Amino acid sequence: MDKEKSLKRNYAYNLSYQLLAILVPLVTTPYVTRVLGPEKLGDYAYTSAMVSYFGIVAALGTVTYAQREVACYQKAREERSRTFYEILFLRLFMVGIVFAAYCVFLFLAGTYRVLYIIQLCTVLSWAFDISWFFQGMEDFKVTVIRNSTVKLISVILILTLVKSKDDLWIYAFILCFSALLGNMTMWPFIKKYLCRIRRKELHPLRHLKGSLELFVPVLSIQIYTVLDQTMLGAMINTTQVGYYAQTQKIINLESSLLFSLTSVLMPRMTVLLSENKVELANSYYRKVVSFGFMLNLPMTAGTILISKYLIPVFFGRGYRECIPLLRILSFIFVTQGIGQIAGTLLIAMKRQKQYTVAVTAGAVINLICNGLFITRFEAKGVAAASVFSEICIEIMMLHFIRPTFEKGALKEAFFNYLPPTLGMSLVLWAAECFLEVNLISLFILGVSGVGVYSLLLILRKDIFLKELLHKGGRGFR
Repeated sequence: MDKEKSLKRNYAYNLSYQLLAILVPLVTTPYVTRVLGPEKLGDYAYTSAMVSYFGIVAALGTVTYAQREVACYQKAREERSRTFYEILFLRLFMVGIVFAAYCVFLFLAGTYRVLYIIQLCTVLSWAFDISWFFQGMEDFKVTVIRNSTVKLISVILILTLVKSKDDLWIYAFILCFSALLGNMTMWPFIKKYLCRIRRKELHPLRHLKGSLELFVPVLSIQIYTVLDQTMLGAMINTTQVGYYAQTQKIINLESSLLFSLTSVLMPRMTVLLSENKVELANSYYRKVVSFGFMLNLPMTAGTILISKYLIPVFFGRGYRECIPLLRILSFIFVTQGIGQIAGTLLIAMKRQKQYTVAVTAGAVINLICNGLFITRFEAKGVAAASVFSEICIEIMMLHFIRPTFEKGALKEAFFNYLPPTLGMSLVLWAAECFLEVNLISLFILGVSGVGVYSLLLILRKDIFLKELLHKGGRGFR
């Protein structure tokens, strides 16, 4: 693109979608947890986890690889068109193989066959997914608007059509078909970025090596994110999967604020590092790390303290087992947040091998811990294994980026936001002594936590907060 892109604008687009992604579950989750219950939701979470293994093979590591490659050719129309068509043909070939394998799986599946048939929509959606191209071009407007529209429609359908536990198949169909529809609606907007390339000039297999290098870490990530639910369902039951999956929803909701920034960071870092602008890249790194700790430290402490209020109000009766799960998984805010930043930088620097080593080691650790903890601690064991493996991954990734990025940024940011986090925690702990478990109390605690933390930042004259407020976010520009 001839026009200089604004990281601030892309973050605003992505943040708006992530905020919508927060608001939607705030409406649908309390509804479906009460209507469907933990067992039915566990059935869906378990089958979705199984289907996602096919998705790993279908993507073959091309999502992150393709985003980075497109980012390298933002200003070269012919080369980015060639890259798009080659990667698209490679993905379609893999989706075709996976579709055939999934049909065989359907024939052999006994339990949950109806849910697996419905999730054919998910398999088909992978063939139409070109979000990686728009992310590489740093055009987040297209993906945000289309996905937001589809998401709002799906909310209306869920609230209208899902009325009892027997409607699990309707709930599954709405979610799966919305994914397919969302991917299909992006295609009309890609023409302006492409030019015609002769077929004989296309060589899709040249991207196979780069994709395979990122396939191993993608597989490893899947192991310690989805295999948790698969092992829990196989070794215990799908009700435990339901507890764990619903708790993960809360974690994912709160994590989306930082994720919306790291997802737009990678293409920008790729461009800067390819132009050898290391100083500017370090400037972004310092700001993103500060932003991460400014959000994640109070989110961790706050979620731990209000969990006994949040779970009953949000999920309703029958989900008390989610309270200790939420307290354990809250530590992921810090570990996963910093890990996402470090992993994004490794990929931008084309250090796939180091990225692969870190996530593969984390997956192995997670797998071993799951085997040791699940039978004794059930879902709580899975949560503890996830946190421990995330810590290991973060440590390794931070070690790998040290030669390029400043070493003191993490320590400085952590100790900068620790005191106001402790102050907020003290206020919440004291307030809990006087409040009963209900919606009003949850609201009071939430407002009090945010208010006290913000006030402490203002009193400390926090430089990063002052820059954000003064420049309206242009610090990320």
